[in-house]
Amino acid sequence: MYKIAHISDLHVSYTDLNENGKKLVEVLTDIRKRNCDHVVVTGDIADNPQSQDLSYVREIFSHFDLLESSRMSVIPGNHDIFGGAVSGIMFFSFPLMCKEVDYEKNLNLFVNTFKETFEENNSFPYLKVMNNVALIGLNSIERWSEENNTEGSNGRVEKEEFAKLKNILSDEKLLGKYKVILIHHHFKKPVLSAEYPAHTLWLKIVNWKMKLYNKRKLLRLFKKNNINLILHGHTHINDIYNLKNVTIVNSSACVMPLTDDQVRKYNIISFPGEDNTDRNINIETILV
Repeated sequence: MYKIAHISDLHVSYTDLNENGKKLVEVLTDIRKRNCDHVVVTGDIADNPQSQDLSYVREIFSHFDLLESSRMSVIPGNHDIFGGAVSGIMFFSFPLMCKEVDYEKNLNLFVNTFKETFEENNSFPYLKVMNNVALIGLNSIERWSEENNTEGSNGRVEKEEFAKLKNILSDEKLLGKYKVILIHHHFKKPVLSAEYPAHTLWLKIVNWKMKLYNKRKLLRLFKKNNINLILHGHTHINDIYNLKNVTIVNSSACVMPLTDDQVRKYNIISFPGEDNTDRNINIETILV
């Protein structure tokens, strides 16, 4: 049995005025008690792409002995590259601020901050094979454009990285492995829900700036290559759903849920061992 704890959208800042750093410690303490082998974080680790914010999260991860490739996998979220708007004048100037962002500089800062968790090339997409599980980490953060990404929160896997992804999925290392995609952006179309009416209405309203542009193309590729799971974040809700016969897991309510009930949750995924005749993957939702 190989156990992966999936968390996302931590939005930690150095000042910790929102106490998200404290909440992250609570989550990681719970994960440690459950004897997980690996922790996956699918983006928005910091609230803003500032070195002190990212370094603060790094220290928290270090305290839990997670800064190793075999112990943790991370990918960036839009906040890790573009940051987020706040109320007041900054809210109206945020698209201009996003336009001025040095994308490559912030992406490199992110990777270098958590460099011990990456393999040799420190780039995206990446492949990790641990036991009988293959993790494929993607960067889905769309570059700024006036037409498609004014607030830096939409997503796309760029053409060059898509080609690299196809090569990874054809790698012989993946034969007989459970294949898991790590991506920040979501695949589910926003629909109004009786369980979470406020959250789903919010998601429909802001959908124009929370899109994943080439998701159909990605899903076709994932289905063709028999991907077992997609792990993502971005929408600040815990959710498990299925598209194109691929199971998709969202753990973005672990620290800062934007749901009607405000309940914090994350997921633990258990993969059967190589000698286990039962090949079913178990997904357990944990309340913090």
